[in-house]
Amino acid sequence: MNCRSCNVPVSRKLLSLGTIPFVNNLLAHPLEPYESGPLDLMYCEACSLGQLAEVVPGEKLFREYVFYSSVMAPVVKRAHDLASEVLYDSRPLTVIEIGSNDGYLLEFYRLAGVNVLGIDPARGPANRAARKGIPTIQEFFSLELAKTLPHADVIHANNVLAHSPDPNDIVAGFAQILKPLGGTCIVEVPYLGDLARNAQFDTVYHEHIFYFSEKSISQLFNRHGLYVKRIDHLPDVLGGSIRVFASKSHLQCGIEDYGLDELSTLQARANNNADRLNKELSAYKGKTIWGFGAAAKATVMLNYCGIDESVITAIADDTPAKQGKFIPGTGIQVRSTEDWLKAQPDVTCIFAWNYAETIMSRYVDKYTGKFITSLPLEQSEAMVARA
Repeated sequence: MNCRSCNVPVSRKLLSLGTIPFVNNLLAHPLEPYESGPLDLMYCEACSLGQLAEVVPGEKLFREYVFYSSVMAPVVKRAHDLASEVLYDSRPLTVIEIGSNDGYLLEFYRLAGVNVLGIDPARGPANRAARKGIPTIQEFFSLELAKTLPHADVIHANNVLAHSPDPNDIVAGFAQILKPLGGTCIVEVPYLGDLARNAQFDTVYHEHIFYFSEKSISQLFNRHGLYVKRIDHLPDVLGGSIRVFASKSHLQCGIEDYGLDELSTLQARANNNADRLNKELSAYKGKTIWGFGAAAKATVMLNYCGIDESVITAIADDTPAKQGKFIPGTGIQVRSTEDWLKAQPDVTCIFAWNYAETIMSRYVDKYTGKFITSLPLEQSEAMVARA
């Protein structure tokens, strides 16, 4: 295969998770047929980009997307803080968000009197955004679509660039709609350095085609006339992400990757993390075990570890669209947090481990059992934002 960004031949495999179900396609019945696909993570030595060997068409993954951003309080707070920063630094007239979900970010701009436009192919979240008064185009973003859109003072794209099989087309679309003077493109992507350092293999799934280094995203943006002004490290997002601020001004910040020297041991350390969870759960045999957080990470972890309903009774989740459905490949049902509190299981395994602290503090006076996490909570050191 050739790198989907720089087109150089790619042969180095970092991680193989075998065949895993599509993580966000939850089932109405535990025996319902479901689609799966291989998860092999490759690495481009030329531009330091991690990428899946095989890509699933977006139509199979995102049209019936069951993730609603507004349900997650930390996600909403992060959106509020980001919008507040942008509004303080400038007074944008028009803000466009690619992958706008249910309007969780654009709502803050709309309330401030800014013209907003969302673009998201997922019907459920997009319809919810529209009901909030946020105009939303229910299509996949592309350069072709960008040519029909107005110019924007600010473009947001949170965890979207990693979802597209053609990153050059997406970034060319950013460049098409971004105003040449004073325009800012703000993009969040999974960071390869954190994946390598912490072996958080459950963040690898079909929706995430790419795992960016600072080098790879800088080269990608430069190719289309965009230049990185600042990079923030977000250690609590998807196990580690970077937020990139770019514009059409040729002035660019320095690039400083870390963690990439640990790529060679990623598979072995991922296997160690999977073995650790299986051993920990087996130690509670005979006790009632629930999960918490029917995130994409849960589907990957459960299937890779071979954990099913004989081990975990159910998984609690706050998202109404997920409740009553089943994690593919496991027979485990998603239930409400109210059901979980009524059950008071002996042990609860938090699969949304990046929100473990929030979850545990929220229920400290309501839940009497023991919390564990599907991965050890070893986060990378936070990087200081660079201007």
